Amino acid sequence: MIGEENQKFMSLDEDKRERIINAAITEFLAGYKKASTDNIVREAGISKGLLFHYFGTKEKLYDFLVDYAVATVQTEYLDLINTHQPDILDSIWQLSLLKQDLSKRFPTMFEFLTRVYIDDKDCPAKEHLMRFNSIQAKVMQDVYAHCDKSLFRDDIAPEKIIEIITWAVAGYSQSKVNQANADPGSISSVIKNYDDFLDEFKVYLSILRKVFFK
Repeated sequence: MIGEENQKFMSLDEDKRERIINAAITEFLAGYKKASTDNIVREAGISKGLLFHYFGTKEKLYDFLVDYAVATVQTEYLDLINTHQPDILDSIWQLSLLKQDLSKRFPTMFEFLTRVYIDDKDCPAKEHLMRFNSIQAKVMQDVYAHCDKSLFRDDIAPEKIIEIITWAVAGYSQSKVNQANADPGSISSVIKNYDDFLDEFKVYLSILRKVFFK
């Protein structure tokens, strides 16, 4: 949810508001410290005075952008997830497809938020990331709570199966984060080639199904 202090900015003419947001997000792709407000106002076609009239400081602008990106992801991604599907792997696959759709509809914002996670763990807007992580964790808890455990093999405790699936998916995601940490330019590559990522991820889900499902 966008804070009350930013509602005045959100009431701006849509075209001007989007120009400022897009220019700022694009500039912050380089990281918080490297981003220049001079570049932002030049790209947005506004005065520096106007930018600071609405945000006061670079830190508050960055805070707003992370809040704005998180709110968009929640509305366009997390709120659309069906947490009552009986098949846990189908739920995880749905998460991947929704994220793919998000990356295609909002590529710059998706990359920005990804870079915030990877490059700016101690960023000024950390509280928004914590809020997003909390919401995402609650969604996954609902997914696991509503999965049909009778679909699993009978010779392994269902709780163990869920744990292993959770670890496998988290481990795969972490491997992509590690890859991006080693090569920041790979973030753009992964986003542009998300279909390839899904093809690979689908293979791993298929293996999990063969191992743990009846």
